[in-house]
Amino acid sequence: MIKILNNNNIIKFQQILKRNYSKKKNVDIDIYNNNNNNNNNTSIQYVDKEYESYKIHKPVFIREVLEILNPQPNKVYIDATFGMGGHTRGILETCKDCYVIAFDRDPKVFEMTKPLRSEFKDRLITINSTFSSMKSALKEKNLDHLKISGILYDFGVSSYQIDTADRGFSFKKELEGPLDMRMNQNSSQITAYDIINTFSEKDLRDIFFYYGEEKHTKNIANEILRKRQIEPIKNTNDLVKIIESSIPYPMALKTISRVFRSLRMFVNDELNEIKVGLTQGEELLEPNSPLLAISFHSIEDRIVKQFLNKYTTIDEPPFKFSPGYKSPIFPSKEELEWNPRSKSAILRTAIRTSNKPISSNFII
Repeated sequence: MIKILNNNNIIKFQQILKRNYSKKKNVDIDIYNNNNNNNNNTSIQYVDKEYESYKIHKPVFIREVLEILNPQPNKVYIDATFGMGGHTRGILETCKDCYVIAFDRDPKVFEMTKPLRSEFKDRLITINSTFSSMKSALKEKNLDHLKISGILYDFGVSSYQIDTADRGFSFKKELEGPLDMRMNQNSSQITAYDIINTFSEKDLRDIFFYYGEEKHTKNIANEILRKRQIEPIKNTNDLVKIIESSIPYPMALKTISRVFRSLRMFVNDELNEIKVGLTQGEELLEPNSPLLAISFHSIEDRIVKQFLNKYTTIDEPPFKFSPGYKSPIFPSKEELEWNPRSKSAILRTAIRTSNKPISSNFII
């Protein structure tokens, strides 16, 4: 794990928290109480304000996230998927005395967000880690004693990652890049190149079907095997051409998207990340605190839906739905005009109860 902030910064962060906790009483506040006009005004002003980072990546559901979290003084929140820091900025701007611990597995985002991290250095800790390792990462930083008042997950890949050619996430021909697709390019994990050039026909078909929900897998897998016998399949455009030669247009467009998505999800073990990350959220959250999860396709959303449905209906459930938030939330017309890439986003949320966590012996 890469240390983004040194020990002195973490100690300072802890000291500020301790000082503020001692000055003010902790009051249980209904997280959905919208009677605080100041907070509402701050939230509205924030979503109406454009930041430089929005040119690279706009935070999805920013208005709804801030409304549900309703950040309060001296409370600590986790942004499990920091990215360009849009949601984190929103939380810290909305409440001037709250704190955020932000996680991201991609070390490059911390270089790109130096101005944000510097601006909020006394109220923000960033940690280079997967969100499936939040508990151990907090313990390593001596932050595991903190009470967490809300957790946000924003699954998938960010705009900056998609639009950076050398990451290999995009199938656009003008963004040709290596078949990499690792969220953390410093890691030694498998790449899309390894999968495409070494996996069997059956394994390739399984990945395309189970991770991409692609039905037309046989022709694609066979053509991959045929091409790689001639020479290695090295870049994204090579793979796009293979799919185009296997599937007729216009069907090929959706197939290309599904194949690329399936490779990315397999490379980064995204489904397991989501399952483990959600259960860690259950263990970390304080009672009456919200868990929010943003998905971008049916596979991710299905995991979140199953998790929340089970964890709100069993005996002594660790979560409950708040009135008006049992159903998923979809982007408003206003958001779609502001951020067209939010079109496929789905937001689900629930509140942590005071019942004991069950993640250690409960399987999704």
